[in-house]
Amino acid sequence: MTYSQLFTTLRSFVLLGLVACGLASCEKEPVDTYYQLQSEPGLALLGANVTTITKYAPSETITIFMGYNQTDQVRDFTIFQVVANQDSMVVGTYPVNNPFVDPTSKLLIQPIEYVVPANLANKTAVRVDVTTNFTNGGSRMRRFTYNVAAAPTLKLAATAPVTYRNGLAATAQSANDLIGYSLVINEGGIATVPTTPSTSTLFKAVDSLSYFYQIGTQTPVRIGSVRNPTTGAANTRTIDLRVPAAATTGQSVQFVFVTYSKPAPSSQPYAASVVTPAITVAAQTPLPTVRRGSVSFGPGSSPDSLAFNLKLGQNEAAANAATAKDLIATGSTATSVTLAAGNTTRVFQVPASLVPATYYAQSSANTVGNFVFQNTLVADLGSAVVGNVYAVKVRGTAEVMLLRITGVRLGTNSSIARVKFEYRSL
Repeated sequence: MTYSQLFTTLRSFVLLGLVACGLASCEKEPVDTYYQLQSEPGLALLGANVTTITKYAPSETITIFMGYNQTDQVRDFTIFQVVANQDSMVVGTYPVNNPFVDPTSKLLIQPIEYVVPANLANKTAVRVDVTTNFTNGGSRMRRFTYNVAAAPTLKLAATAPVTYRNGLAATAQSANDLIGYSLVINEGGIATVPTTPSTSTLFKAVDSLSYFYQIGTQTPVRIGSVRNPTTGAANTRTIDLRVPAAATTGQSVQFVFVTYSKPAPSSQPYAASVVTPAITVAAQTPLPTVRRGSVSFGPGSSPDSLAFNLKLGQNEAAANAATAKDLIATGSTATSVTLAAGNTTRVFQVPASLVPATYYAQSSANTVGNFVFQNTLVADLGSAVVGNVYAVKVRGTAEVMLLRITGVRLGTNSSIARVKFEYRSL
């Protein structure tokens, strides 16, 4: 049979089939009676609050917000839970119960409370499927996932938990003194689940670290806070706080630190707190020792008069080691005499706005200690000017002094330049 004959034969079978169908009055097969066609189910939206949070603590109650059109006929909501890729289980079915209208989207919002299982291990992965069921038999499913994480922890650091910034002892702290507290948030923690097995603890993110002072048994007063100090990982940070000005000598003062972790859908905050050891507010420590000295520079001056030892209150011999030379005359011109530290002693010139007539005479070790901590210290005093006042940190230690220039004699090519000063110390 040729290709032409084969094509003619096939066309004849098709035509015969069409004729036979017409003679038998062919109809479409009726709809299967085992099911009924339904209209498209309504709208179902899962609130963004649970889709943006990825960690929840055991037993934490989460409020799930389901949105739908006011014209939708919603029957109820079903929550399914899948733990660590195991079989899903029904957590519960929740009827429509007093939904509220979102003023922006005009959707009805149904809050549903879901509780994280209490017995799940840290870092366990959980999937939650929320199904909106309509009265016409249709349904829509929305889901979110999370990992089980520990509630935040907070403690004072094991080493150097408290640092008194003025360099004085704990018993010498007075009103307005600065104290540094070293805190550890989520010790040993991580922020995300690692790809390889880990013994580290997955922690919830910390939304804020707040701090308060408490005088005696009075109500704690909030001082301030740090926002989002960690996404969950361990974080050691130091917070400097002032002894409250309202505290008087003899009163007890404590500081309270509190971390908060409260994601938007959570119905309860997770907080951890630590209370610092109490300090008894003391009177300010005076700088009672007053000494005077001078340094000189230029032709004819003694080499042993160039440097001064502030700790001993005397000029330091030129042959002695530089470690004891706290103040040296480094140069002289017809208009100035310059000074600098010859060792690790450092200074900060107190601004003129802070140098009233009583500043030098009345400032305490507390005041000077706080001042040197808060400012950048340098080795060079620069050109000596009568009345200049310098806060001094002696040789890298906690010892502080307050030095004032009392006299300047300019030198020439044939005369000696000299700077006189006095200083107060413990």
